Amino acid sequence: MSARPRRTGSGVLGVLGILVVAGLMLTVGVAPAIALSASNSGPFALSEDLKIAKLQQKTRIYAKKGGKDVLLASFYVQNRESIKWDDVPASVKNATLGAEDPRFFDHGGVDPMGIVSALVNNVVHGSNRGASTISQQYVKNVCIQEAELLPTQTQVDAAYAECTGGIQRKLKEARGAIALEKAYSKQEILLGYLNIAGFGGRIYGIQAAAKYYYGVDAKDLTIAQAASLMAIVNNPSYLRLDEKANLAANKIRRDYVLGVELKYELITEAEYDAAIQTPVKPKITPTTTGCAAAKSAAFFCDYVVNVVTNDPAFGKTRTERYNKLQSAGWKIYTTLDLGLQSKASAAMKANVPAQSAPGTNLGGAAVSVQAGTGRILSMVENKRYDNTQSKATTGADYTATSVNYNTDTAYGGSQGFQPGSTFKMFTLIDWLENGHGLNEVVQGSTARYPAGTFPCANPDGPWSPGNDTPGEGGYQTVMQGTAGSVNGVFASMAMKLKLCDIMKTSQDLGFHRANGEPLEANPPAILGSNINAASPLTMASAYATIANKGIFCSSVAIDKIVSSDGSKVTPPAADCHRVLPEDVSIAVGYALHGVLTGGTASIDRPALGGAWGFAKTGTTDFAHSTWVVGGSTKTVTAAWVGNVSGDANLRLIKGWSSYGNSAADARHGLWSGIMAANEAKYPGDTSWPQPASQFLYGQKIPVPDVSGKSVSQAKQILKAAGFQVKTGGSTPSDTIPAGSVVSTDPASGSSVVAGTLITLTKSSGQAPTQPTPAPGATATVPVVQGAPIAQAIQTLAGAGFTNVNVTWAPQGGALCLVMQQTPGGNTPADPNATTVQLSVAGDQNTCQAQQQPQPQQ
Repeated sequence: MSARPRRTGSGVLGVLGILVVAGLMLTVGVAPAIALSASNSGPFALSEDLKIAKLQQKTRIYAKKGGKDVLLASFYVQNRESIKWDDVPASVKNATLGAEDPRFFDHGGVDPMGIVSALVNNVVHGSNRGASTISQQYVKNVCIQEAELLPTQTQVDAAYAECTGGIQRKLKEARGAIALEKAYSKQEILLGYLNIAGFGGRIYGIQAAAKYYYGVDAKDLTIAQAASLMAIVNNPSYLRLDEKANLAANKIRRDYVLGVELKYELITEAEYDAAIQTPVKPKITPTTTGCAAAKSAAFFCDYVVNVVTNDPAFGKTRTERYNKLQSAGWKIYTTLDLGLQSKASAAMKANVPAQSAPGTNLGGAAVSVQAGTGRILSMVENKRYDNTQSKATTGADYTATSVNYNTDTAYGGSQGFQPGSTFKMFTLIDWLENGHGLNEVVQGSTARYPAGTFPCANPDGPWSPGNDTPGEGGYQTVMQGTAGSVNGVFASMAMKLKLCDIMKTSQDLGFHRANGEPLEANPPAILGSNINAASPLTMASAYATIANKGIFCSSVAIDKIVSSDGSKVTPPAADCHRVLPEDVSIAVGYALHGVLTGGTASIDRPALGGAWGFAKTGTTDFAHSTWVVGGSTKTVTAAWVGNVSGDANLRLIKGWSSYGNSAADARHGLWSGIMAANEAKYPGDTSWPQPASQFLYGQKIPVPDVSGKSVSQAKQILKAAGFQVKTGGSTPSDTIPAGSVVSTDPASGSSVVAGTLITLTKSSGQAPTQPTPAPGATATVPVVQGAPIAQAIQTLAGAGFTNVNVTWAPQGGALCLVMQQTPGGNTPADPNATTVQLSVAGDQNTCQAQQQPQPQQ
C-alpha cells in the first residue's frame, strides 16, 4: 500500500490544535498523570509502555556465485533498510534537527517554545509551520504504519484518518511522545524516527532514501545532500527529488534547513556557505521490486516466493505470509547456484528458442537437483519472465510468460506435462520388488488387452497400446526393453503386477499430478498417460532417489532465512527418507545405465564424461512432449520440451531447434548441456555397484520334464510354465518313440529365468546297433561340443565311447551344455582305451536329472 504525503502543519485548524496542546503543556509539568488523558482507541493505542516499533523492511532473496551471496531480488511495500546509530553521520543528525526539531535534546517530548514560535509565524507571516517534535512525529508515523497493515482498504482509510487529524489525535500524539521519552533515550528515538520517516513514494528511512536519491549509503551523505533529503520529509509529494519540477522547491526548503543548522551552531559558517552553493543534483538509483530483477533466475525467484506464501510455517493465511514477504525484512538465502544457472540458461537458449515454431505454442523447461539433499541448483525455461500481461505474454507468438513450466500449479506452475516413458521407471521398480529380474524375457509386441487384464486398474477397459517403432517387439529381456523403451515390454511386465502397486510406488518417490488432483490408475498410466501430467521438478526429485540409492528427498529452494534483527527463521527443510531398499535402487540404476550406454539416451552419454550415469527418455503419443531425465550420483536433471498448448508433433517440426533433426531432439541438447556443467562442478562417482543375482535373474523356474511327450504337448506345458519354446534337431533314442521329445535345452530340472527360450530335441527312433569294437580297433569320436550333457553321453555311447569323464563349470555359461571335449570331434580313437573328457557349463546338482555318470576325481 503506498504511503500518503505527510505535512507537519495544518493551517488555522492546526493552530487551534496547537493552542489546545499548548495549554495542556502547562499542566504536564505539574500533573502529568492527569494531563492528556484522552482514550486510547484506534489502531495504535498510546500508553505508558509504548515501544519502539518494528518497522517494515524489504525482503531480499540471494543466490550463490563463487561462494558469495548475490542479490537476486527484493520485495517491499516500503523500501526501507534500517540502520544502526553508528551508521548515522553527523550530517544527517544535524539536518534532522534543523528540519524538524532543533530543541529535540532539550524538551521532554513536546516543545512549548516551538508551539509558541509556530503560532507567531503562522499568524504573523501566514506560514504553515508545524510544531510537532521528532518524538511526536515518530508516534504519528508508527500509527500510520500500523494502519497501512490492516487487512481491508476501508479499515486502512479509517485508521489513517484517525492517525492524521483531529484534536483528540493531537492529544494522543503528545501523550505518546511523553511516554516514549520516558521509556527511551533521545538517541533511540532519533534513530527510530530516521528509520521510519517517509521520503516519497515507497522510500522509507534515511538509508533507502540515500541509496535511491543519491546512490550512496546514509553514512556517506554530505551536509547538502542530508539537508535536501530531510527537506523531503516536510512534504514528500512536492519535494521528492525524482521529479525535476520539485528540485527548485526542494532547494528552498533545503536552504532553510541549512539556515536552522547554522543558527543553532550545528554546522559552521564555512560549511553552510559551501552547502548553499551546492546544486540539488540527485542520482536516482531505483530498486526494482519483485522477481523480474532476477532476470535469468526470475522463474526460480518466483518459485521461492510461492514456497514462502504456501507454507503455513510463515503465517496462517496466504495474505499474511505475502505481507511478511513484503515487509519482514528477511534475507532469504537460496540453493540456486548462479554459475550453473548461467550455463543452464545458455543451454536452453542454444537448444530451445523462446519463439515458438510457426503455428505452435512450444516450451522448454529444465531443473537440476542435488542428489541426497533435494537442493535445487538451477531452474530454467525458454521464455522470459513477465507477470505484467504485456504484449509479449499474449498471442500465438509470445516469448514471455509468468507461468513456471518447471513446477506445480500451486507454486506458479502449469497444469503439468505428460510424463510418457519416464514413468516406466516406477513399473521397473515394482517389477524388481516383486521378485522379478532384469534378464527375464517377456513379450515386447503389443496387443489389445481386454478389460480385467491389469489388476487394480480404475477405470478399466480394453487398451490397445502400440510400440513407438515398428519391429521393436518380440521376446526380449526387461533390460533390453528398458534400454529401448519398448512399450510392449512394460505392458507385459504390468500384466504380472498390480497397477495400484505401481501407482503407490510412484507416489513413494514423490510423483504427483501438477494440478494437485489424485493420480488415476488406468492402464495407459503404465506408459505415462496424459491424465497424470507432472512437472519437471517432480520428475527430477523422483529420479534423484535412484542416485541416492533409495532415499527420497523432497526438493528445497531455501537454505536459510535471517530476519532483520539477525534471528533465524526456519525455512521448509528437505524431507529425506528411505522409500526403496538400497539393493532395489542399485538394480534400477543398473538398468537405466543401459539407456545411456546402448539405448534411447546413448547420444547423451558423453555429457557425463567419466562419471557413471543413468537416464530415461520419454516421448509421448505423437511426440507432443519429449523428456530426458537422469544424471549421475551427485546431480539429476529433468529436461522437457513440448507443447504448452496445442498438439504439434515435435518430430515433424524441422529447423526450430539448432540441435538434431527435429524439435523432438532438442531435449537431448538441453539435458546434455546442463549435465556437462553440473559434472564439472559436482563430479559424480565413476562406478556403480553390481546388482544382486536375484535382481538380474529374478525367481528362477525349474524346467519341466517333457521327455516322451509329443512336441505339441511339450510346447503347451513349457509355455504354461512361462517359457518360450522352439523345436531343434533330432537324435536317436532306444526308449523314446520317433517324433516325441527326447530332451530340452536347458535340461529338465534346471532352474532358469522366466521367459528363457527352451529348445526341444526330438527322437529320430532307435539307433542302429553298434558292434563292440575289437581291442585296438579305431572309431571316430562324435562332435558333442555345444550339446546338452545327457545328449552328448548318449551320442558318445552310440559310437562306442563309454568311458566319459565330466568336469563342471558352474559359471561357464548356459546350463548343462558341453563347452569343450577331448579328444575333439571327428578324431579317430580306440573306444576301449579312450576316455572322453567333457567340460560342462553348469553344476552337477542342477544337471543330475540327465542321469549322467559321476565325474571321476
